[in-house]
Amino acid sequence: TPVGRPRTVAWMLRVLLSAFAVSVRSSLAESLTHRQLTRRATRSFWDAAHCTSPGHSYEPQYMKRERDGAMSEAKAVGKFLKGQRVLLNEDEFSDICEQMKEYDATRESIIKATRDVLKCSKQAIYSLHRSDMVQARKLLQTAEEGAKELLPSVQKDESLRHGSFANACEEYVEARTFEYFLNHGKLMTLKELEFVDRSEYLGGLADLTGEVTRYAVIQASKRDVPAVEHCKELVDALYGQLILFDFRNGSLRKKFDSVKWNLKKLETIIYELSLSGAGKVSAGNAALNDPEPSAEGDAE
Repeated sequence: TPVGRPRTVAWMLRVLLSAFAVSVRSSLAESLTHRQLTRRATRSFWDAAHCTSPGHSYEPQYMKRERDGAMSEAKAVGKFLKGQRVLLNEDEFSDICEQMKEYDATRESIIKATRDVLKCSKQAIYSLHRSDMVQARKLLQTAEEGAKELLPSVQKDESLRHGSFANACEEYVEARTFEYFLNHGKLMTLKELEFVDRSEYLGGLADLTGEVTRYAVIQASKRDVPAVEHCKELVDALYGQLILFDFRNGSLRKKFDSVKWNLKKLETIIYELSLSGAGKVSAGNAALNDPEPSAEGDAE
């Protein structure tokens, strides 16, 4: 229509102008790229012409500027890091971690090895109560050798002595001193035990009173009054020495309470034997059946 023709002409003019603008823009871009490449090639030619000495290698100026910029950036980062405070020593923590791993590995090996020492000592006590001295001596020798093998590791770090190794040594002291008592009728000294320390020695002696009391009961059933009295005298003498110590609250205090209880049992056994020997009816063995006092009991 006559009205629509001007609109069509205007639309065609806009299309032609847009196409012309695109072509001009692409021509300018191509000419700009050509000029940049020509300038860079000319610059590279002059850079190469100035690098005539034998020791120089060709490096264009634009690459040198990029390299210098990277170096300046690295220097800036280095200055920034140097300005920061060091909060901890990572190497030291790595060393501590390795030491702890080594400590745990040594501790686990000691725990496993002390089980054999503990088992042999208990079996030796069992054999002693059945008068099998030969077997008891073999077991004690095995326990002693096992404890001495662990001694270098324990001496290197005293914290490894507490716990399983100390418990095994106390059990060894109990078995060894019981064997010595049956053969010699007296206590074994600390010096004769070589590798045992004083706490382990005292703990083993406190446990020994239980085995001596058990032995006294067996002798009482045989009406061996002198043997029972000898057991009572030993425990009484040991109690008289231990009462001088201030054990406070700990494992030795609990063991000391058991010494008092064993002494009381031995006194009751002797009393029962005296009544039966005199032909009198005893008041019964109620004292032997009383429960053992706990560690929280009185400290007489």
